[in-house]
This record gives sequence, C-alpha cells and structure tokens, in this order.
Amino acid sequence: MRFIVLSVGIVAAAACGGGDVPPDADEALACMTSGRGDVFAVGLEHPGVGGQLDFKLMMADPAPPARYLNTWVIQVNSMSGGVVGSPATGASMTVTPFMPDHQHGAGVYKVQVEAMPDAGQYKLSQINTWMPGYWEITIDAQVGTVHDTVVYKFCIQA
Repeated sequence: MRFIVLSVGIVAAAACGGGDVPPDADEALACMTSGRGDVFAVGLEHPGVGGQLDFKLMMADPAPPARYLNTWVIQVNSMSGGVVGSPATGASMTVTPFMPDHQHGAGVYKVQVEAMPDAGQYKLSQINTWMPGYWEITIDAQVGTVHDTVVYKFCIQA
C-alpha cells in the first residue's frame, strides 16, 4: 500500500514541476493579472449550468480562498426561468477541486458536505487547494429529481 501512495505522490509532484522545486508563485500572479476566475466576494452568486439551481457563496474561511484547506458555506436555491426561488433543502452534493492547467485534483482529501440549520445552506469543508494557481471548484448538486452543477473559479496565491 505504501508503494501505491508513494507512486501517486511522485506522479503528482512530477506533473506540477515536482522534485525539490516549490510551487511557482509566478503562476498565481499570472492567474490574477490575467483576469481568470471569479473575484471573491461574500454573496458571489452563480446560476447552475442547467438553470435549475442557484448557488451563492455565503462564507469562506479563509477569505478569499487560499492554499490548503478551505471551508465554505453555500446557499442553494431552486431556479426557474432565470428567477431564483425557494431554498433547496435535502440536497446531496459532490464537490471537486481541480487545477485544469496541471490536470490534477486535490489529492487524498474528500470535501465534506453538511446541511446547516438555515434552509438551503450547506457547509463544504476540506476544500483542498494545495498549490498556487488557477483552481476550479465544481459543485454537483442533486435535490430530489433536480440536478445542476456550478463551477467557482479562483486564483490561489502562494
């Protein structure tokens, strides 16, 4: 088992410049100056790609999202004809951090999803953006028979 874990670590390190070279801070700066990604703000809202659900980033710790482990609170509401409706309770979600420029994800951490006391709010913890650069955090949500996906995009600084 140790061999498998070590092999994955070596492959991930090699894919990102690996070895003893630290992650390139210039990549994060280039991401920020190019205008890629979302500008962080509490209340950052995106409709799902299918127009069925609306997603609002209510809280991020740290704020703005940073290297290593992040925790977010997301408000999910129903949506119809471009109009945001009532809170979406009982959602099941899969959250996937991915670094498209390097073609890798967050490693061993699985994002934990927990319903909050406020209707339609969900705590997403262990969002691992472990190196600087451009990250896409995909939230895939299922509420009853309704399914929708949103992608938050952030430049993570060194």
